[in-house]
Amino acid sequence: MKSFDLSVYLVTNSEMVPPGVSFLDQVQKAIDNGVTCVQLREKELNTREFIDRAKEVKKLTDKAGIPLIINDRVDIALAVDAHLHVGQEDMEVPVARKLLGPNKIIGVSASKPEEIQKALEDGADYVGVGICFDTQTKVTKKLPMGPMGSQRLLQIIKDSGKPMKICLIGGINQTNIQRVRAQASIPGRAIDGVAVVSCIMAAQDAAAATKELVRLWNEPPIFWDHLDSESDFNMNGAIANVLSIHPLVHHITNDVVKNFSANVTLAVGAAPLMSECSEEFDDLAQYPNNSLLLNTGTPNEEQTKMYITALKAYNRWGKPVVYDPVGAGASTTRKQSVKKLLLEAYMTVIKGNQGEIFTAAGVEKSMRGVDSGSEEALDSVVAAAKKLAVQSRSVVVVSGKTDVVVDGILHGRRDVTGKVPIAFIQGGHEIMSRVTGTGCSLGSTIAAFVAANRSNPFLATVVACSIYKRAGEKAGAEASGPGTFQALFLDKLNECVKTQDFENPKIILT
Repeated sequence: MKSFDLSVYLVTNSEMVPPGVSFLDQVQKAIDNGVTCVQLREKELNTREFIDRAKEVKKLTDKAGIPLIINDRVDIALAVDAHLHVGQEDMEVPVARKLLGPNKIIGVSASKPEEIQKALEDGADYVGVGICFDTQTKVTKKLPMGPMGSQRLLQIIKDSGKPMKICLIGGINQTNIQRVRAQASIPGRAIDGVAVVSCIMAAQDAAAATKELVRLWNEPPIFWDHLDSESDFNMNGAIANVLSIHPLVHHITNDVVKNFSANVTLAVGAAPLMSECSEEFDDLAQYPNNSLLLNTGTPNEEQTKMYITALKAYNRWGKPVVYDPVGAGASTTRKQSVKKLLLEAYMTVIKGNQGEIFTAAGVEKSMRGVDSGSEEALDSVVAAAKKLAVQSRSVVVVSGKTDVVVDGILHGRRDVTGKVPIAFIQGGHEIMSRVTGTGCSLGSTIAAFVAANRSNPFLATVVACSIYKRAGEKAGAEASGPGTFQALFLDKLNECVKTQDFENPKIILT
């Protein structure tokens, strides 16, 4: 088996090099600061010029002890004794192998299951899978797959039992490399690296850009900075933290529930803030002890852009995000919005009713509105929630007669193999399904508790749901109907927080 490291794989593009900087200087700085492979991709040079450039780059890679991989051109690879990467329309791997011999690395571009399968059968050493995110490097009609989209391809490689490696390519940079590594994994298998182009080749300071990429690849994601599996977490302490810290919950939510959500936030001891001003999102994300609640009630193209701006600001500063994909399966527009948001950002918690979570997980289920839906068998609900949680590396909440909370964060461990904690919380009252906003405002409560209890988002979410259920049960017992329920619910929620009165969850490992 050949030994090579795909962790931070530089693919060159001479057209991106900034003015005043030479191509070779840019490559040298990248090598000196930690790239683990270099692919030389030249579409405009003639053969002789390509050979001359390849010889120059190979001197640099040989000195550093890393592979030089030539894009497409087996003749250039032979001329300079380098390795090879081919696309789907280039020379097939078995033919290239006969020419290059058994000791050369040969990689293949792939994006579909059948392409992965053929690469395995042909004996490719690695596949470059994409596109991960939108990119200007290549003109393509392919929709970005995102890091979660690579998981089905990883499964094919894992099931084969073959040692073929995999890296993701396309729009990967310093802002998303940590999320890519966290989400591009399945139990027992993860990606081996990322291929990058513009974030190094176009950088004014390629040395600093490379150093930062390598650091980010090797360190835990910023959004998991506060995780602490050794902390002495308890439900009463979590409630006390909310009351003492008074976290700020930035709401981007639909107009129907803004007032009620703000009052719910105040009732649990947190501070609500309502803003849809993109220009201030980065400032708001820097506030201490805060979180973002994104409730996509009525999405359209412009709003989706605004959502993404907010999500990226909170991801950039490593702050908790609670995402409520309201009515996710009710229309094609809503389904596309969910896909886009899950592609573009990391969510600490994904919360919804059964229909919304089934849609986000890619599981078929009919929708009957945004606040209700037919109850599925509990095992089906758990399966869908677990699938989404492990795929997204998020906490997933399915609200219903029994709330289901699944921990996909798993203390931030790299390998997602092993047991997954799942909590079941009963309680509440049937009136809650007849009052608009009770589902949405559960998100406000979760956002407050997660912001105040960063060490364990799963248990913080469980506490939030447990208090919410208890308050609903107590308010429903006294209410004469939906109208009186709202006011009673706010009082009971505030009372339950102050007296630390909550439903006892059942937590199992599965």
